[in-house]
Amino acid sequence: MHFSDFLKGGSDLVDSVKIVFFRMLPRGAQIEKVRGEINRGLLKKYGKLTSLEIDAANKMINADLDLKGEKEGIRITLSNYRLSQEEDKNPLFEPGTIVVSREWLNALLESLVKANVIPGRMEVKNPLHQAVVKSIL
Repeated sequence: MHFSDFLKGGSDLVDSVKIVFFRMLPRGAQIEKVRGEINRGLLKKYGKLTSLEIDAANKMINADLDLKGEKEGIRITLSNYRLSQEEDKNPLFEPGTIVVSREWLNALLESLVKANVIPGRMEVKNPLHQAVVKSIL
């Protein structure tokens, strides 16, 4: 049996190892790791996240994106975000106020939030994701 067999054996072990290594990284490296994961996953088809700044003290997140079909970069700002957790429950992330630098995207976002297509709060269920948001937010 090889070490790789243990990693294939169960996602709990893999997630535990990833959590330990993630927590060992300096804060800047953690944020860069998250930016890279977003680019490889969520944004792969749409463009890329070129900059991610998280000011935990002031509860502000700034993200700069280069999206396919757009001639200029787009900035998304989340202010007054909140991460809360009740005992024996998963953490909840509330993005607070979201502003997008493109007027049409800002209007679309407001419509999607009003229609509850985009929830006002999101439960963070995955233990790996929980460790990440608790570390960087």
